[in-house]
Amino acid sequence: MADSSVDSAAASGSRWLVPLAILGALILAWLLYRALSGAGTPPVAAPVVAAANTATTTAATAASEAASTAANAAGNVANAAWAALGEMTKVKLPDGTELNVPANGVESKLIAYLKDPNSTVSDDKWFDFDRLLFDTGKATLQPASQEQVGNVAAILKAYPKVKIRLGGYTDNTGNAESNVKLSDERANAVMAELAKLGTDPARMSAKGYGEEHPVADNATEEGRANNRRISLRVTEK
Repeated sequence: MADSSVDSAAASGSRWLVPLAILGALILAWLLYRALSGAGTPPVAAPVVAAANTATTTAATAASEAASTAANAAGNVANAAWAALGEMTKVKLPDGTELNVPANGVESKLIAYLKDPNSTVSDDKWFDFDRLLFDTGKATLQPASQEQVGNVAAILKAYPKVKIRLGGYTDNTGNAESNVKLSDERANAVMAELAKLGTDPARMSAKGYGEEHPVADNATEEGRANNRRISLRVTEK
């Protein structure tokens, strides 16, 4: 009787093992499915980040293209102005130095003024550099400017008694106070370059005037280009 009860209980326990094993397998499969599904789901933020990156790239590209267009326009105006300076001609200085300069360039005009015994020093007599280029919005002289700066340094060396004042000017674009600062930095940059080439700093002074004293109409690119300039005035002859 005791053996029969044990067999009955064992048989009853065996009947529950199969459903429990099936249930366990189902739970394990469900957990595995959840894990795999979660791993394969892309982060919600990914499309947002991608869109932001695309917008940033587009804005940067547009700004770069606008700056390039403006620089090209200014460069075209400068090239046209330089072409109008006339043919290159040789000019001999008192110390024997020979310069190759445009016939209508500032060097020719300055030399003629210094050679003329009847010309007098005047607050109103300014000579505009006509072949200087700066990086946009900066006081950094571009390499194309070096020829003219070098010519003026040679002229000042040949006329050792001459003293000069450099004036910096801008167009009327942007903040007026910032324009004064930029024009002052540019005038001083040219003075520093002349000093590097051997001109005694004691013979020079520099000041920025910003958008004051325009020489052309700021309504056109050509006019603005003419107003963005460095000028030279002889203070002692």
